[in-house]
Amino acid sequence: MANYLLIALGGALGSLLRYFVGIRIEPSESFFPVNILLINVIGCFLIGMVLALVDAKSQLFLFLTIGILGSFTTMSAFSAQTLDLLLDEKYLLATSYVFLTLLSCIISTVIAYYLFKALA
Repeated sequence: MANYLLIALGGALGSLLRYFVGIRIEPSESFFPVNILLINVIGCFLIGMVLALVDAKSQLFLFLTIGILGSFTTMSAFSAQTLDLLLDEKYLLATSYVFLTLLSCIISTVIAYYLFKALA
């Protein structure tokens, strides 16, 4: 039960952090979405640091990775999974995972947008 509470608390903190970082670095409408890019890069850097320094079986690990960083950006979890595949020397699987994730997520977003835009 304590693990669930730590993850929930971390999730609340991470989502607030994402919001505050996002509004502080808000790009103009015609400019590259640097705020989301920065959030993803920061989250990926931080999860790399946590993976290197924190015991994966600890409550601190759950609080930081699944809680804070999981809600700050899911890109950090995606990067960590890709790193696991690379460290296991599963290079083709890692490459496939990266391309499949990026393409399927973008395609799913486009399909949902146009499907529900047509229904509205």
